[in-house]
Amino acid sequence: MELDVTANKPVPSLRGERRRKEWGAHAALLVFCFFTLAPFLFVLNNSFRSTVEQQRAFFGLPSAFVNMWSKEPVEVLDENLQRTLIPAEQCFSYFLNEATRGYQLAREVLHDYLLNTLEVCLSVALGVVIMGSVVAYLLARYRFPGSRFVYYYIIATMMFPAVLMLVPSYMVVRELGLLNSFWALFLPYLAGGQVFAIFVFKGFFDGLPEELFESARLDGAGHFNLYTRIVLPLSKPVVSVVAIMTILGAWNNFMWPFVTNTDGSFHVISSGLFVMTRTPVAQNMGTLYAAYILSSLPLLLLFIAATKPFIQGITSGAFKA
Repeated sequence: MELDVTANKPVPSLRGERRRKEWGAHAALLVFCFFTLAPFLFVLNNSFRSTVEQQRAFFGLPSAFVNMWSKEPVEVLDENLQRTLIPAEQCFSYFLNEATRGYQLAREVLHDYLLNTLEVCLSVALGVVIMGSVVAYLLARYRFPGSRFVYYYIIATMMFPAVLMLVPSYMVVRELGLLNSFWALFLPYLAGGQVFAIFVFKGFFDGLPEELFESARLDGAGHFNLYTRIVLPLSKPVVSVVAIMTILGAWNNFMWPFVTNTDGSFHVISSGLFVMTRTPVAQNMGTLYAAYILSSLPLLLLFIAATKPFIQGITSGAFKA
């Protein structure tokens, strides 16, 4: 405590007041963090539980993890409501298999969907980065009649909602005979993703100093060398931003893959999960929750690995107007 000389009254310390504010901010962040992660924790918990367990106690903990270490025989109730006695020496293997049964079934169902999704997302991200960066480089570093009009015309398409373009895009794909093929996903994603990519890349390319390009031209560098040896190496943070946003958009898109590909061999994760709910596998609720967890793991790994370059791309001027 510090004393106020003029009033001889104790006043709170500034350090103590600042510490209380910090504790209050941390407590608020923890509360928001809990409510944000609670649905994910709920799905993760129920992915290790059988349908019978969830019907008896929807918010309970997995009994398999408790009974796995039991030293005495355990009586279980199967899906047919039949009681079975599990010997103590078989408890670990039996309940481990029961806890992971949902993941085993979900992995078999989602295997092809996951491969299709990875193929689509990686191909689209590569195409968007290459084509978007080339167009943005030309618009940013070279002035020609109508260049500004072309740029604003491309950016203006961002104002159209995606749902408004669903029917026209479907009619175009149908007339081209691309339904039930990966081309129905590649081409629309590639065309739509370039708008955002051009906007981000051009904002970054406009900030590159002209002296770098003049020095390279004096050394005999052409257009291709300027693009590959100067522009792209300096644009790694921005490339990561465009690639991550493109992958997230393609991964989470449900309506377009479901409408254009009715053949199960071309389904991706988002549409495959919906189709999975109509199969006999969905009778086991733990399998559905396990499928949701498995389908989220790649995005979680992408978030962990790409957080740093993503933030670098944002702070390096990627979204500068």
